[in-house]
Amino acid sequence: MADTGWIKKTLADVLGEDRPIPDYMIDKLAGLKPEDLDELRQNEREAALSAFARVARQSRDVRGGELGEGAGRPAYVEADIEWGLRAAAAALESVPAGKRSEKATSLLANCTCPTATGPNPGVDPRTTGEKVERP
Repeated sequence: MADTGWIKKTLADVLGEDRPIPDYMIDKLAGLKPEDLDELRQNEREAALSAFARVARQSRDVRGGELGEGAGRPAYVEADIEWGLRAAAAALESVPAGKRSEKATSLLANCTCPTATGPNPGVDPRTTGEKVERP
């Protein structure tokens, strides 16, 4: 069983979010454990977390324009988290396979999010529960 408290705290820290993280936002992160981050090399961890936060914020901020002037920033939604995961996976993939840690390789092998790069980045034609094969 995943430690949802740890996942929510870590997610809030990475995103710099001061609002509570709702349960639905952590569904894609349910299998993540503290040792998953601890066992990454420092450069892998920093790259993945930085990419995750940057892209999740960009996704959220794009929706902010829909709120109108003076409405503040929108809350994160599940799609923002998925975009962040795609970016984190791309950051880990950018480390050459021979220089990548075993933990990074394992996390990539178990990642079910679509790739963030390629001919149609972000296009996810799969249905719920269907695994996308990575190139």
